[in-house]
Amino acid sequence: MSDEPADSRMTGEPADSRMTGEPADSREQRRALLLTDASPAAGIDYLVRLEAAGAGVRVTVDYVPDKLVLRPAALGAYMAALRADGLEALAVTVLDDLNNEVVPRFVRLRLAGADGHMALLADRQPNWDNPALLAQLERF
Repeated sequence: MSDEPADSRMTGEPADSRMTGEPADSREQRRALLLTDASPAAGIDYLVRLEAAGAGVRVTVDYVPDKLVLRPAALGAYMAALRADGLEALAVTVLDDLNNEVVPRFVRLRLAGADGHMALLADRQPNWDNPALLAQLERF
């Protein structure tokens, strides 16, 4: 049996740094590029779409803001600072960073590499749902 703690609550170290081996300071520097503003309508569900390129991929982010909105230029600066270690790993990193810095009610990422490789990820806050709004996503 190992003497190492089973989770980050015991070590104080974020779980994603243990999984990736990424130093916390580089993660914090990367996340600092995701500049936000207060949502102009925090009580209303609405869709936002942002697109940017970087790290050899094109990303489309569709999200329903909660209290914060991502500044459009910030996504481009953030993507330019990323290093791709595979499309899926990059997609998970972007999703994790957006969930930590923007904390959207709902988020969907589409990443496409120049070689045609694609990844689609989505997440939502617990107990949030708006089927009528999400039904509009494909026409948005």
